Amino acid sequence: MNQTLFDQPDEPLQQLALTAQQHPPLTLERQMAIGQLVQAILRSGKLCRPQRGNFSSHYEEIYQEAKQDLLLYICENIDKYDPERGDVMTWCNFLLQRRFFPEAIPKVLDSRDIQKLPLSELARLAAPEEMPDLKEIINSCIESDPENSYQKTYIENYPEANFSALVKLRLESKSWQEISASFGIKISTLSSFYQRCLTKFAPKIQEHLRENLEEI
Repeated sequence: MNQTLFDQPDEPLQQLALTAQQHPPLTLERQMAIGQLVQAILRSGKLCRPQRGNFSSHYEEIYQEAKQDLLLYICENIDKYDPERGDVMTWCNFLLQRRFFPEAIPKVLDSRDIQKLPLSELARLAAPEEMPDLKEIINSCIESDPENSYQKTYIENYPEANFSALVKLRLESKSWQEISASFGIKISTLSSFYQRCLTKFAPKIQEHLRENLEEI
């Protein structure tokens, strides 16, 4: 039995993408090629699932939102596909990981859900699971604070136990028990303060992450 279009590697997908690019926008030929391409992508089973295991019961809704945005982008921007930079699925999965999944998270989660996320998942609002130097970007965010608001925000009578210091210790994988012993402060006090700071500074951290990711 001959292989069908959807059984073959990425070469047929690339051919459909190039065929679509050869025809002017809004022409029937272009739309047919794009339609076939989208169906081929969906049937390939090769679309990645970024951050699988995160966002608990919301994951599937976030993923479906991201996938629909990706497919719409492909339909409207097929000319941006460059075969010299990789095959079609590499392009699709790059966009899904780097752009559309992160963008879908705040669309699905409301502000209360976002405020409950740990710092590692707040970072994922703008960064994919394989984002290089993520800790470096977050550190840069904490250090790039013209108003020094992260250091000025500290536990009463413990200026050294400020939000900036706690973030850096957590990024170093220090446990709350270790941090508690270091500062001489109860774990419950540290954790409560840290969560309040995350809620307060989440928008600022997210914006810094997005700005850095756009430069990559």
